[in-house]
Amino acid sequence: MGNKSRFYIAESNIKAFFKESVRKVYSYEQLGEILEQKRNQWNLPITMNTEKFIEKITSSNTLKKEEFFFSGSLSNKIRYVDSASSIFQLAVSLINKSYLSHFTAAFIHGLTNQIPKTIYITFEQSKKNQIERQLEQERIDIAFSKAQRKSETIAIYEDYTLVIHNGMYSHRAGIYVLDDISVTNIERTLIDITVRPAYAGGVDSVLDIYKHSSNIISINKLIAILEKINFIYPYHQAIGFYLERAGIATSRLNDLMKKPKPYRFYLNYEMKEMEFDKTWNIFSPKGI
Repeated sequence: MGNKSRFYIAESNIKAFFKESVRKVYSYEQLGEILEQKRNQWNLPITMNTEKFIEKITSSNTLKKEEFFFSGSLSNKIRYVDSASSIFQLAVSLINKSYLSHFTAAFIHGLTNQIPKTIYITFEQSKKNQIERQLEQERIDIAFSKAQRKSETIAIYEDYTLVIHNGMYSHRAGIYVLDDISVTNIERTLIDITVRPAYAGGVDSVLDIYKHSSNIISINKLIAILEKINFIYPYHQAIGFYLERAGIATSRLNDLMKKPKPYRFYLNYEMKEMEFDKTWNIFSPKGI
């Protein structure tokens, strides 16, 4: 009874704490840290451990328990959420150091009017030792004749599909925090959807996003991020193609144009009918 009355006495302060907090989604460990930080202030008994604390805050409707069941190798997750939490806050909380990307980021930046029902969450691979990488035209041709690889690590949550993308190491180039959510900036978003067009609805949708960004994009920033990531494939050719088709003035594309283009490249995977653009040395779907 003593434990219950102590929590009851502190309940209004506990609810106010979570309501006023910028964070709206918590893991078990994070709630344990809050308990220890606030135990004395809230006058909670030493016998109240994390599990008991969570029982109290969920039964009092301070936070709600949500479970996420993933296919693939990722273990299932439990999160405790405030009623004011968004799907984006929920999504980015599931993987440590992850960020929202691809079509999800395009929506967050107002580059598409389509409301996403698939949420793309990227976390980066660990840094690997630099090795000498050599491209061959035949290997490029074979790689892009096949379907784009897609993540098999997904979870269904309400009306949403959450896709976990294990991206290559980039030292978080072009990632920043917007309203307490880590997300790719506009330039990094354009790069990512160029690399994985299926994660943005296909090349027509990618071009539409480029058009919506044409007045606000920084070409210099985009090139700097591209160089920092250092892809083996010449994605600058695809990016230049999109930018030109989006109506960007040729004078703004000079730095991209000057980059070497020794290989014929592809705008998308597994294209059937193609056209060839000599300026960017790239194949694109017919009619785009």
